Amino acid sequence: MMKVGGVQPVKPVIPPEKIEPKEKDIKKKDAKGQEQPAVVYNKSEKKNIRHIYDKNTILKLKAEADKSYDGLRRLVEELLTRQGKTFKFLEPDTIIEIDDKARLEAEALIGPDGELGVEKTSQRIVDFAIAASGGDKSKLETLRNAIDRGFKEAEKILGKLPEISRQTYDAIMEKLDAWEKEE
Repeated sequence: MMKVGGVQPVKPVIPPEKIEPKEKDIKKKDAKGQEQPAVVYNKSEKKNIRHIYDKNTILKLKAEADKSYDGLRRLVEELLTRQGKTFKFLEPDTIIEIDDKARLEAEALIGPDGELGVEKTSQRIVDFAIAASGGDKSKLETLRNAIDRGFKEAEKILGKLPEISRQTYDAIMEKLDAWEKEE
């Protein structure tokens, strides 16, 4: 499951034209004994340096992820309600029995055609990575490392990742490999 929140557009980073040294920064003396600024700004030749990403794709993926998350949350809330329980008053050691209705809905969600299945989840993650990179394949290694770190963090929290998570990770890496080979 992917939950993306608070993604904000990245504003262009444009170097300032001139940095005025503060009085306390004028401490160095040159060979003639004249005070010089401690820091000298050399203007870069590059203009309008910025990171570009596909905002529309990211917003679409966020909406899809929210919809999937809401479906899973609804499923769990209904399961708890059928057992006379709620999230708010659930004790950590409470045993929740999965009834047939919840089991069938969960199977549909994580099944091959489900919103939280390997194919759709891996595709959302890859689409997000490509959109976040602005389609720049030179960032591919950074994307792979970030995804790898995310799965390792999930593994720390869950202990061992379930098989579906390992399949999703493999599918993501295969899709990134295919994107790398595209022309």
